[in-house]
Amino acid sequence: MRHKVDRRKLGLPSDQRRALLTNLARQFIRHGYVRTTLGRAKELQRIVEKLITTAKEDSLAARRQTRKILVGHSSSTPKPTKALLGKSDIEKLQILQDRSLINGEDLVKHLFDHVAPRFRDRNGGYTRLTKTGVRRGDAAVTAVLELVD
Repeated sequence: MRHKVDRRKLGLPSDQRRALLTNLARQFIRHGYVRTTLGRAKELQRIVEKLITTAKEDSLAARRQTRKILVGHSSSTPKPTKALLGKSDIEKLQILQDRSLINGEDLVKHLFDHVAPRFRDRNGGYTRLTKTGVRRGDAAVTAVLELVD
């Protein structure tokens, strides 16, 4: 019996589970939907609903809290000095933009500027979870988690 157990372990150690769910959350915010297994989607739904609710506040503390979840830390990342040596200004800008896309810094801005304002008048239930059948290789139940419009 699963008395007082509130999370799924997803068959992973805690650090790998945290990394998986962070990457899924990043993809969800970037694209508005994600296709994955049912257990992962249910766990991701909990995280994303809390992120959107926090983002609706639109305060500095809310931005720091979401950055901590999406990026992994609250401060900005140091510049990659070795990668910038001998590059032109345009190449330096491109490297820094690519790095921010990888680290998720742009996702915090996207979440606060585009996703959260869509749900300003909604008190929860920002996502829809739809089962899509079973995966061919291992017969795992798959699902699509998407934003409600």
